[in-house]
Amino acid sequence: MVNKLKIKLNPELSYIIGFWRKRKSFEGIGIIGEKEDLELFSKEVLEKKLTSSKKLLSGENKIYFYHTAYKKFFKEIEDEQCERFKYLNDYSASYLAGTFDSCGEIDLENGIILLGKAGSKDEVLLSILGFRSKWKNKKLIIIKPKAFLRFIKNYVKRYQGHKIFDLI
Repeated sequence: MVNKLKIKLNPELSYIIGFWRKRKSFEGIGIIGEKEDLELFSKEVLEKKLTSSKKLLSGENKIYFYHTAYKKFFKEIEDEQCERFKYLNDYSASYLAGTFDSCGEIDLENGIILLGKAGSKDEVLLSILGFRSKWKNKKLIIIKPKAFLRFIKNYVKRYQGHKIFDLI
């Protein structure tokens, strides 16, 4: 009898999937990005025991690992994001925090918070959760950034400690 891995979504995994989906590598489950991105992704997948350090592979500006069950699960969650994260809870906050850490930008001077690599599904998910947004130069600007930042504050990793969170 084959022992199947049963993967259960939790807030920590939601964060990793949110971060991964905007920086996906072509190989395995991984990301393309700067050193800071690669370090954050590898730290998260190792801490959550999605893979071991021996199985974590890297190349120029990318880090990844192979795992068929996780690959399928990540893709399923990504495809169903508007259904899976439709409630204001730890799961959706973690997912959006991962997405924000992956492709979010903060413009303190103009008070603008945005998602850089956003798509129409991101706009729909934000709307479902009550966060209005608008498009500008292929970026999704959050209209009321304080409410959004309050929602993801406890889950961000890259922006943890950013002075923007002192203002909300």
